[in-house]
Amino acid sequence: MTQSNYEAMTEKQLREYVRLNPQDEDAFQHYLSIIRSRPGRVTVSTDDEFEAELRKRINQ
Repeated sequence: MTQSNYEAMTEKQLREYVRLNPQDEDAFQHYLSIIRSRPGRVTVSTDDEFEAELRKRINQ
């Protein structure tokens, strides 16, 4: 599937496609970019980032 096909899908359609095609790394990465772009969502990729975010929220 091409990048433009991913962009034409709804989020729900893309999620289902990724679920059924776990080997399609490009589709998975595009889905992740959608998830990460949502306002109010915090995405951390390391333990250090998680700890820093946790400390920030505790100190608010």
